[in-house]
Parts: sequence; structure tokens; C-alpha cells
Amino acid sequence: MHHRLSRRGLFAASAATLVASALGACDGTPLASATPAPTLRPPDGTPLAVWELTGGLVGTAMLALRAPRLVVFGDGDAIADAAYRSRLDPDALQSLAAGLLADLGSSDAQKPRSAAPTILNAPVTRVSTWSPSGPLAFTAEGFDELKTDHVYADVLYDARDRLAAVHKSVAATAQPYLADRVRLVAMPVDGEPATVNPWPADVKLPAPDAGGLRKADLSGEDARAVVRTLTRDLDQRGAWPAYTSASGDTVRASWRYLLPNE
Repeated sequence: MHHRLSRRGLFAASAATLVASALGACDGTPLASATPAPTLRPPDGTPLAVWELTGGLVGTAMLALRAPRLVVFGDGDAIADAAYRSRLDPDALQSLAAGLLADLGSSDAQKPRSAAPTILNAPVTRVSTWSPSGPLAFTAEGFDELKTDHVYADVLYDARDRLAAVHKSVAATAQPYLADRVRLVAMPVDGEPATVNPWPADVKLPAPDAGGLRKADLSGEDARAVVRTLTRDLDQRGAWPAYTSASGDTVRASWRYLLPNE
């Protein structure tokens, strides 16, 4: 597990500032209006918090297309799986920021992991949050699989669970996330697919890499053509249709919208 955790005093102070801002303040004068403390937020386009999974029993093509589970930006914009979008209100945003700073800036978060057996093909969990002095993050292999073994500190699960709660809320709103840029991924076909569609003439099939994987990030009319003509694996279940290009290449392909920070 890798941590980029330092200057604990500053992080604790930042967390305290955010908590104070969330609660508000009052000078004790009757009928005086509460004056909120200044809110610290990352630069535009920089995520406030990210929760992502990598690895596991997932094919190379799906890994290439996989989006972060959740990205939250400083203006409250929250995007789940590059598929659903919502906006946190200021109180919820400040509560999330303060909680993550407290979790990842704590001394418990810096303790080395306990010894545990390696779990083959276990996914890797990564959680990161922005702070004024640099990102705080942890990376943990087999995070959920090893929870009962107490391999990782409880405070790290607290941080992940904060983001998981936001993810659940965002996904439940069912507001689609749309963008003007997409990621297109195609892979070679194994066997003889039952149904093969013609590759759309107005979409350029990306060139393969050494392993046969085809990938391209597209914008403008190229992106619109992909959205218009190719099927999307919205639920990330690997249901990728097969297509045959004019040159005779047969591939399975899917796409997703790119996030603002990608």
C-alpha cells in the first residue's frame, strides 16, 4: 500500500477549517448572522476526491475502458462510473471534504498494512483526495476481500465508505452523464460470434497495439459519430457487440464518455 501522507498538522487544521465551515460560526451577538469560514477547494478541473478500482478478473479491453467509480469536483459536481451525474450541496460537499482529510490525514492511515495472504486477481482500490499541500491517497490490493482480516486500517474503510455512499446516491438519481469527448475501445474477436454488425463508415477504427487492443479518445464530430452508431456497455458487464470493418477486421467494441479531468 502506498501513501502520500505528510504534514499532518496542516491537514488536521484544514479538516478543522472545513468542519467549522460546514457548521458555521456565530459571534454570540443576538440575531447576528452566522459567517461561514472560507472554503478550500481545488483548482477548476482538479478532482476533490476520486474512488477507483483497477485490476481483478477483468479483460484488458474492459480495463482500458473502465471509469473511476466516483469523481467529485470542487464545485460539487459528482460523476459515478462516467455514466451518472449529480451535484452535492455545499454542506454535503464540505462534510465529505472534511471527513476525507481527517481519515487520510490521521496517524492510523499511515500505519503499514498487517501481514496477510495474497489474493490472486484481487482488484486494487485507490482513494485520493485533494489538499492544499498535495494529494492524500491510499492504494490497497484486495481491500474488500481482506476486510475481516483487519489487514488495512479501519479509517481507510471509512474514507472509501464515504465515497461509496455518495456513489450510491448519485447512481440512484439516474441523471445521465454526457460529454463531448469519448473513449472508444475495440478488441479482437475470439471464436465465431453469432451476430456481426458492419463497422460504421463514419467511425475510424483505431489501429491495434502490439496486443491487438484498439483505443482512441475522440472529440467533436468523431465523438458524436461513435455515440450515434456504436452500442455502449453502460453497466460494464462486457456485452460488447461484434463488428466487421470494410477491410475485414472483426472486433468487439464499446465506448464511454470521458471525464472532465481525463
